[in-house]
Amino acid sequence: MSYTYDYPRPAFTADAVVHCVELGEVLLIKRKNPPFEEKWALPGGFVEKEELPYDACIRELQEETGLRLSEGALIGVFGEKGRDPRGWTVSAAFVFEIDSTQMEKAKAGSDSQEVGWFTLSSLPELAFDHFKIIKSAGLI
Repeated sequence: MSYTYDYPRPAFTADAVVHCVELGEVLLIKRKNPPFEEKWALPGGFVEKEELPYDACIRELQEETGLRLSEGALIGVFGEKGRDPRGWTVSAAFVFEIDSTQMEKAKAGSDSQEVGWFTLSSLPELAFDHFKIIKSAGLI
């Protein structure tokens, strides 16, 4: 059975805030593709059909950084107008805490040119609304 709706539907993404508590650093990727090509961003991407947002977050994190984490917590849902130049996009964001011994395992993957660890006091300019997401995680 097929359904049609009078209401527009957004694209849906999931973003990961990976935080090393002991060093006060967060993991970012340098984007390989537009929009915001070559800008720093949180690891994340589109939720696939019938995929749980949390599962999409874990999948995207592994694809973009090589990290396979499983103990995350929901930060919130973000969908403000203009957060993504491709159109109305809503994101569920999750925070993951790791220790410093896991940091070196992060490597650039499918949609990332490179990965980097940044102190919370010296974050670069971020793509999308990712600064707001990090702030909502209570890290800054």
